[in-house]
Amino acid sequence: MNGLEHGQEQRQDDSAAEVRNAVKPPASYRWWGEVPWALVSKSQLGRADLPREPGGPVRGWVTGRDFRGREMDIELYAVAESVPTKASGGQLAAADRRRTTTVRVCSDCGANCQQPLAERRGRYLCAMCAKLARIVDFQIELRERRAELAAWAQEVLADPALAVVWVEVMEAEPTPSGRRRPPLAARVQAVDGHGRLLVDALVRLAGPRTKGAPAEAVPPEEGAEALQGALEGRRRITWTADALKAVTDRLTALGHPVRLGPAGPHGPVETGVWSPHRRAWPGQVCDRLAQWRGELDPATGELRAPWLPGTADRLLLCLQRIASTVGTGAGRPGRSRGARREDDGVGPAGAYEVRIAVTGPAGAAERLAAVMAATGAAEHGSLAGPVPSREVPGAQVTYLAGNPDVLLSGAEEL
Repeated sequence: MNGLEHGQEQRQDDSAAEVRNAVKPPASYRWWGEVPWALVSKSQLGRADLPREPGGPVRGWVTGRDFRGREMDIELYAVAESVPTKASGGQLAAADRRRTTTVRVCSDCGANCQQPLAERRGRYLCAMCAKLARIVDFQIELRERRAELAAWAQEVLADPALAVVWVEVMEAEPTPSGRRRPPLAARVQAVDGHGRLLVDALVRLAGPRTKGAPAEAVPPEEGAEALQGALEGRRRITWTADALKAVTDRLTALGHPVRLGPAGPHGPVETGVWSPHRRAWPGQVCDRLAQWRGELDPATGELRAPWLPGTADRLLLCLQRIASTVGTGAGRPGRSRGARREDDGVGPAGAYEVRIAVTGPAGAAERLAAVMAATGAAEHGSLAGPVPSREVPGAQVTYLAGNPDVLLSGAEEL
């Protein structure tokens, strides 16, 4: 076998390996973000700047929507099995010269993308820049959320009947078959809004003959009495919604019910109007602390779970830190997408945004934006682009956000 034949076989092996990697189970995906780069739809192959067509069988499906908005399964093919269309290089070059509405150059990083890019508020973003933009918007939204959390924490700490509770449960070993046994004991700590200790009890949650329970744990009846006296009628703040309930349910099962009453507020009732444009944030204390911290996983862009405070007084300290962030202004500036959608078309003229498109040299648009921002007619830092013009071949379009109050008042003067 000569070197040329060996090289051809090696390339064929590499191509086959790429196909095998593309079709690893599962071959069904819930949304486009899960689809690997090696799998594409037929329309994606056809829209590429060097168009191709399927050359092999269907290798997967992704859930999408048709032009009517109805959910459907879209067939996916392996790029490694696709073949070029019959269009020659000269024909594709001529098509590029005729095409005025397709943008493939990313506005942010300048990547020359194979697929056409969709416009997002005057910007055409590649997949990575779109992901970065979503993360930046998430960070802005977290900054807005911190103000809401600070108001919530202040209202919680102002309640004179507050009890900040920390629960640690000692689990029993499962049965040989894997069945879960009832917990052996639980330590329940609670402090009031000033950090004064209300209760610190290690309560036995198993029968007297159960082995493994700590010897220093108080009997269930004594523990139930201690919890009842310390927490009854108080507004109880716990790490998770069911942390204390798991203990009281077990005490009830042992014949020693703990009746604490509702854990609702005794001070001013927490208010707030949910908007369909805003994210529905989880409301458990552990989730609120994660939102306040705002630490994102660099690999996924998702919120990282915070480390456990571990004691009631440390959980109280977290609430105090959340409450102290009112008015700090720390975080990414700007308005989140949800906030902008909430503003669009609602209320007076100033409650929505006017987008201004400037066609011409990019430098001229920057100078115009600076002049308009100085007069209050445009928002500072809202310049986006430039991107290729759809209407004027060879020209550039730059977008900026205008202040409708100033623009409308100027129009009235004219």
